[in-house]
Amino acid sequence: MKQELAKFFDVPPEGYSSIELMLTEEEITLIEYMQDKKYTYEELLVLIQPRFDLDPKEFISQAYKRGVINKERRNDSIVYKSASLYTRLAYFAQYESDLWKSIAPKEREDLDRWYVKKYAEGAIPRLKEIENGSTNLIENAFFYTLDETLNLIDELKEEMYIVPCNCKSVALNCDKPKNVCILFEKDINSEWDRGWGEPISKEKAKEIVTMANKKGLMHTSESEKAICNCDGCCCYPIRASKMIGTQGIWPKKRYNILWEQDRCISCGICAKVCNFNAFNKEGAMISFEKEKCWGCTICKEHCPVSAITLIKLDK
Repeated sequence: MKQELAKFFDVPPEGYSSIELMLTEEEITLIEYMQDKKYTYEELLVLIQPRFDLDPKEFISQAYKRGVINKERRNDSIVYKSASLYTRLAYFAQYESDLWKSIAPKEREDLDRWYVKKYAEGAIPRLKEIENGSTNLIENAFFYTLDETLNLIDELKEEMYIVPCNCKSVALNCDKPKNVCILFEKDINSEWDRGWGEPISKEKAKEIVTMANKKGLMHTSESEKAICNCDGCCCYPIRASKMIGTQGIWPKKRYNILWEQDRCISCGICAKVCNFNAFNKEGAMISFEKEKCWGCTICKEHCPVSAITLIKLDK
């Protein structure tokens, strides 16, 4: 692989062997020509037209859709620049899943570990901004109960659309439903602006959330951009939070779980749905390790005898 591609598309060693599967020859050449410069749409057309035997407008559209190039605001205009493997990998895994799965498991696992580490490194300064008050939210900011999530959907004014979960698509650590990410952000570089996503009604959104809950997926949201239906083994915010030690802070814990052992019938459902192994079943006995609980609240929805209660935190 040429050094220019590694440098200007931020390709780590873990991605060297599979990058040509993720990018076309024309896209590789485009990145090498663009380098770290920024181009207006017209300037990008001038760069492409004499060098590629294809429709330059369609090429730009597809490169943006595939996460090969990004948009950036400059005063009142939009400029284009090379994206990165970090951006391209998510779209590749989401929308070209068969190709992603064709990569050797060891290589996929290495890229997955690199991805979550990169995500965690990017989250640290944003979390510090929350601490000093310069920003309010980071994605997947809060754990929501099922009822709170359904109410949020009722209150939304923005049009919603659904996309495959990028975390589950990249990580492939479970077989839980993937087409469960409900987004409402439509700014530049959003999946909607790139041309992805299926518009859904509020009724459909509620169906998706309720189904996800039944499958043991947690609900997180920052109420401004997305409703995510997550699991503990794939979710990048949760895995990154574990990596940097922000349990309870991000995603924000809003409830303590009170388990009433004397009411428990040892059905084991809580142990099956718990994403953090806080509930466990050994033989006929259920145990609850409070320190492992992240307060996602999914266990309460599944307890058939109401042996689990949510205690709202003031903070």
